[in-house]
Amino acid sequence: TIRGRFATYMKSLCQLPPNAPDADKKAFSNFKIFDTYISAYMIAPIIGILNGRKAYPDPLDEDKNSVGMLEGVLIKNAQKLKYIYRLIILNDDSENLSEVDRINMAFREDHNEESVKKGMELYTAYFLGGLEILYEVFVMNCATDDDYIAKLFDFVSDFKDEQSIDDLTLNIES
Repeated sequence: TIRGRFATYMKSLCQLPPNAPDADKKAFSNFKIFDTYISAYMIAPIIGILNGRKAYPDPLDEDKNSVGMLEGVLIKNAQKLKYIYRLIILNDDSENLSEVDRINMAFREDHNEESVKKGMELYTAYFLGGLEILYEVFVMNCATDDDYIAKLFDFVSDFKDEQSIDDLTLNIES
């Protein structure tokens, strides 16, 4: 369950399910970049870690909004989530862990409750940071269709350039 301003961000970035209590609210009628909450939950931490941005819930947040995902949705996407979780652990250097420690945490400590808790806190911090970035780009700075299209084009182009996607080659014959 995501609460407070981050729940507002999720609702603003995702299509609301028809049975959601807020589905008819005009406050969330902006452009939607995700069809589902699970899509945002998988993409936002990647955006967060690529931009080096973490965020944390504010316990004093007075916003009573909340969003959640059904356990079945999480179970159905468990393999993808575990893969992203491992990528986050392997690529995070903010915890000052050695490469060996990160590899162990990502692959060998799935049954260590303390290690998984620490890893999930890291995942959540990058998820919330990525959510903030996406909200700032696609909600705060988009008022028209043209704004949205321009921001989407810029966002994807910047990502492509930063990750040198055109420089990647795939040797299919090997």
